[in-house]
Amino acid sequence: MVLCANSFKMTFKKQGPHKKSPGFNQSTGFYRGFSMENTSSKPFAKWIEISANIAIIVVAVAVVLVFTKSFFFASKEQPRSIAAGFRLDQQPVNWPVSRKNMVLVLSTTCHYCKESSKFYEQLVKDCRNSHIRTIAFFPQPVEQAQTYLKSEGVDVDQVVSADFHQLQIGGTPTLLLVDDHGTVQTVWLGKLNDMKEKEVLDQSCRG
Repeated sequence: MVLCANSFKMTFKKQGPHKKSPGFNQSTGFYRGFSMENTSSKPFAKWIEISANIAIIVVAVAVVLVFTKSFFFASKEQPRSIAAGFRLDQQPVNWPVSRKNMVLVLSTTCHYCKESSKFYEQLVKDCRNSHIRTIAFFPQPVEQAQTYLKSEGVDVDQVVSADFHQLQIGGTPTLLLVDDHGTVQTVWLGKLNDMKEKEVLDQSCRG
């Protein structure tokens, strides 16, 4: 009996008291040292991310649609531009005075007009020698236009302050060959190359 008791005591000592689990706080009943992730905010964050992506896609699609609409619809609209057959009879010009009238449609702020001033000077001289009247249309006041022409050496017979929108002038410079009824016969647009300049001289002053 004694042997059994001693044996039991030895066994008990070997096992020792029950060890507490690591990180366990006996007073609170919780484990310490373990990080726990709060997963309750995950669905909300995911929803925010999805909503942001959808918003970006919607904005991108809207921008593409607006650009496409403006590009295609604008390309279909033809710019207003004066053409042969247009009547200038409402302008303050006595057209029957000359069987041919060379109209220079210019602007004081047009750099292409300034670059072409030497040609216009020659054009006006040739027309005067052929008894062809030269008229300059400007969107600016007459006095300002006359000062500009004088500085460029272009001495036309008459200067008119005109409404370019009403005349369907799409840009400057523009040259118009007009008959004695105020009807446009030929139109030359923009700064002209040497071949086009010769064509203007041949049809207006030398023909």
